[in-house]
Amino acid sequence: MNSGKFWMLLLIICLGLVGCGGPGAHQMAPQQIAAQVDSKSKQSQQLQEQLLKQMAMTAAIRDYRDYKVGSEDMLAITCLGTDKLNTEARVNGQGEISLMLVGPVKVEGLTATEIEKKLAQLYQEGDYLRNPQITVAVKEFRHQKVAVTGAVNKPDTYTLIGPRTLLEVLGMAGGLTNNAGEVAHVVRPYKGKETSKEGMTRQSFTPGTETIMVDLNRALIKGDPGVNIAIRSGDVVHVPFAHLAYVLGAVARPGEVPIKNNMTVTKAVAQAGGQHIILSSNNASILRMDENGQRQTIPVNLASITKGTEPDIPLKENDIVFVQESGARRFFFDFKFFMPGNVGMGIPGLI
Repeated sequence: MNSGKFWMLLLIICLGLVGCGGPGAHQMAPQQIAAQVDSKSKQSQQLQEQLLKQMAMTAAIRDYRDYKVGSEDMLAITCLGTDKLNTEARVNGQGEISLMLVGPVKVEGLTATEIEKKLAQLYQEGDYLRNPQITVAVKEFRHQKVAVTGAVNKPDTYTLIGPRTLLEVLGMAGGLTNNAGEVAHVVRPYKGKETSKEGMTRQSFTPGTETIMVDLNRALIKGDPGVNIAIRSGDVVHVPFAHLAYVLGAVARPGEVPIKNNMTVTKAVAQAGGQHIILSSNNASILRMDENGQRQTIPVNLASITKGTEPDIPLKENDIVFVQESGARRFFFDFKFFMPGNVGMGIPGLI
């Protein structure tokens, strides 16, 4: 046997061993991947909980008494014991209101409490009233601030002119990103028990605040006006990123897929670019966490699902879909790759 044939035979034997080695010879074992996913999931959950608590704390200290008045706001002014001075006044474009006796008063940028003190001082210094007791309330908010965070295209703090709904505010923030979840959180100071409608739940993460969780599918797809709630000044609107599953193994683009729109095994594989055109077998498995925190393996046959002889399994958060390689296909693929004249010549996108 000449040396050329000897080395070719040795190469074929080595490639055969590689091909028989299964997926583990070319990629990380599913159990190792599962451990990494579980660690990442715990960190993500802790960050999400911390974020909600932080937003609730922000909303707790932000109340309508802290709202800074702006143009087009309507103020209701009450003077105890002097009904003639009771009035409603709209803030003009110069940030002023006009009142009996004292004339124009600059109120833009002040809170209701600060306006009360300013008016009391003006009436007292002008000898119009002795020890005036004045109350100011914002009757109509035309100059509102709301923060929009999370899975939106333009997270920021926005100024609202006039009343706005949840969907309008999300539109101002550029709409939802592709990996947005299916629920929006509206965090605001607690103002007393309110009735929750279908598609909407309320929860308190810190004293003095409430978080309203709105089903975005119900608001956007079904167009239910009951869950398209009015946004108040000082609200924090947060859209969490979607829960994730992972598609790995013999697919075109291994990685994360968001769990939304009834995500199933075949949808997830399709979103990952489909099965590898050469290396993929029809066998796959779902690694899923059970109630005891242990990963269970659910076998899946992709061809049977496509034919309709097996159900397409809905995915859950942190599921790992592992599409297995065909050992024989891997062998012949590697063999062709290392044939004389093909060494170093890969097929783009297939490895």
